[in-house]
Amino acid sequence: MKWMYLYGPVCVLLAAFQMPAFGQSAARPQVELPEGPVRNVILRNCVACHGIDEYAFHALDRTGWKELLDVPHKQRGVSLSRRDERVLLDYLDKNFGTESIPFPRNYVAPEISEYFTNPEARVFLERVCTECHELRVFEHRKDAAGWRALVLDMRERGATVSDQNIEKLVEWLGRVRGTNPVE
Repeated sequence: MKWMYLYGPVCVLLAAFQMPAFGQSAARPQVELPEGPVRNVILRNCVACHGIDEYAFHALDRTGWKELLDVPHKQRGVSLSRRDERVLLDYLDKNFGTESIPFPRNYVAPEISEYFTNPEARVFLERVCTECHELRVFEHRKDAAGWRALVLDMRERGATVSDQNIEKLVEWLGRVRGTNPVE
């Protein structure tokens, strides 16, 4: 019976840890692509497999960053030149070192009250998606979670999409390219 008295406060405490700090949305972090030599290193070595927003989930010292670069990347056959590694480690240590606060890993979709019309969504897709590749969303059908994962992945890779527009796009894609059969 004693556990019942602890259950409520424990749930509140756990929920508090899931809430974003300082009232910010707990969506994906948005890391700006840096300027200078590190930009070229990132574009040449990183964004083909993952976005740079991944860096914000960590707060590591230089040794931790080196290990993170070495282990999974070498398993995939990816290796950096010594110069590229030094430039990238300098950037990561400075911007996502032990003094930084790692971004929470949970995505909390903001509520939306405005929705894309068909023409608005198509203009948005043409503007955002075709900066990097041809428009491919009409080749797929996904549920909302699948569309959200895809759009978040594209944002990690550099697409400029706000949290609100992510949700508007997810809603629209679910409506027009969802998993329900076409009649």
